[in-house]
Amino acid sequence: MDAATNTDTRGRRRLGYVVTALAALLVVGLLTIEGSRAAFSASTANGSNTFSAGSVSITDDDAGSVMFNLSNMVPGTTATKCINVTYTGSAPANVRMYGTVGGTGLAPYLDTVIDVGTGATGGSGFSCANFTGGANAFNNTLANFGTSHSNYGNGNGTNFSGATNPTTRSYRVQVTLQDNGLAQGKNASATLTWEAQNV
Repeated sequence: MDAATNTDTRGRRRLGYVVTALAALLVVGLLTIEGSRAAFSASTANGSNTFSAGSVSITDDDAGSVMFNLSNMVPGTTATKCINVTYTGSAPANVRMYGTVGGTGLAPYLDTVIDVGTGATGGSGFSCANFTGGANAFNNTLANFGTSHSNYGNGNGTNFSGATNPTTRSYRVQVTLQDNGLAQGKNASATLTWEAQNV
């Protein structure tokens, strides 16, 4: 082996040693950095956070019975019934009453008075015993009720706003047939609805 070859081999060996040394230093440096990261640490947390939606719930005590089932009415026939409506939702709500009125034309001749109070016996017999209070909510014809209070937007909310769980109101409904010959032979139907919407 000549001197030039010998020198070249020694040079490559030195270069190999230098590269190996640098690689070792790099590994040591990385390990030192990783070790430093593990040694210095801080954190903070907020939890566990929970979320739940409120509810709107409203019931009445009619036990599935209809309030009025009057036939062969004559002028002056009057019927008075009471129903209790209870709000039990978890979110505060406004409760409004409205109705759908139909039939063959008797509704304009049925004078209707609705009062809102508390304490009525109600139930499937719609008893007005113990009814107290009595803020007037409506006093016109059944036909007028159907047109003026036809949905929640124009519904009557007398004494039933901002309800919380539980809130009960007694509704006393009185219907009287007018003394008008034009009412003869006609009929009417009505569905009363109480709707609650959160405030």
